[in-house]
Amino acid sequence: METKGAPGFRPGDDVKANLMVKQKSLHPYRDRPGQYLNLVLGNRWGEVICKVWKGGEALYARYAPGDVVWVDGRVEDYNGQLQLRLTTIQPAGGYDVTDFIPVSPRDRSEMLAELSSLVVGIGNPYLRGLLKQFTEDPGLAEAFSRAPAAKRHHQAYLGGLLEHTLNVAQLCKKMAEVYVNQVDPDLLVAGALLHDIGKIKEFNFDRLIDYTDQGRLLGHIVLGAQMVAGKIDSLPEFPPELKLKVLHIIVSHHGEYEWQSPKRPKFLEALLVHRADLIDADAHKFAQVTGEGMVYSRELERYVYLGARDAAAGMEESQS
Repeated sequence: METKGAPGFRPGDDVKANLMVKQKSLHPYRDRPGQYLNLVLGNRWGEVICKVWKGGEALYARYAPGDVVWVDGRVEDYNGQLQLRLTTIQPAGGYDVTDFIPVSPRDRSEMLAELSSLVVGIGNPYLRGLLKQFTEDPGLAEAFSRAPAAKRHHQAYLGGLLEHTLNVAQLCKKMAEVYVNQVDPDLLVAGALLHDIGKIKEFNFDRLIDYTDQGRLLGHIVLGAQMVAGKIDSLPEFPPELKLKVLHIIVSHHGEYEWQSPKRPKFLEALLVHRADLIDADAHKFAQVTGEGMVYSRELERYVYLGARDAAAGMEESQS
C-alpha cells in the first residue's frame, strides 16, 4: 500500500527534528469524555499527522499554527497514512523559517535583477517613476520579493508573487510585439508588474502563508488599487487618464465578475494582462501535476495527460 505523507519520512523512522505546527484540532473520544488532539506537523518538503491521545487539550492551548516545535517520536503507517507517535514535543530553539515554508525554485537575486531591468525598460517617465515608488522602497521591495502569489492555487511559496509577476510581465512583453500599434507596451508591462501588488498586504508570510485581516476583508484587488492610487497621488503631474488606466488594469485583472473581479477589462491592455495572469497561473498548476498517464487535478478540475511510462522510457533510450 502506498503511504502518503511528508517526503523523507518512512514507517519505522525515529524522528528528532524541528517541525512547524501547520494545523491543530480537537476531537471527542468515541468511548469516553474528553478530547484528543490532531496535529499536522511539517516542513517545506511535506507534512505528517500526529494524534495526541493523552494531554491533547493542554497541548492544543500551548501551541498555535506557525509555531516551530522540536519533536522526538516514531513514524508509523496507519491505513496507508503516515502518523508520528510523539515521545517529546517542546518549543524549538534556533531555526531558519525557510525550512518550513516552501520557497520559489528561482533565485531571488536573479528575479530582482530581472524586475529592475523591466522597470528601466519602461519608456514612459510617469509609469517608470510609479514603478520605482515600489522597487526603490526597501520595505515594499522586500515584501514584494518574499510574498507568495497565493495561499494554495499557484506559486504558493515565498518569492511566488515576484516569480508570477515576472512571468506575467514577460508574457505581456511578447504580446506587445504581436499587437504592435494596437497596445501601449509601457502601460501593458507596467500594468502586469502592478496587477497583484496588493498581495503583499493580503498575505501574512512570516511563518505560515495565510490571509491577513485586510486580505480577508478587502482582498488584493482593492488593496492593490489603494496602494497604487496612493503612490500616484504623491507624484506631481501624473496624467489623470493614465492613472485611470493603471487602476482599471488592477481592478479588472481577474477578468470576470464570478472570479471576484470588480470590473471586466475595457481596453486591450487590461484584457491582455488578465489573459497573461490566467495563463501563468494555469501553466503552474499543470506543471505541479505529477505521475503518468491520465492524472486528475483538483486545482484544474480536469484530467491531465502526462504520457505513459513506456513512451517516456522510449524517449530516454532514443536520447542516450
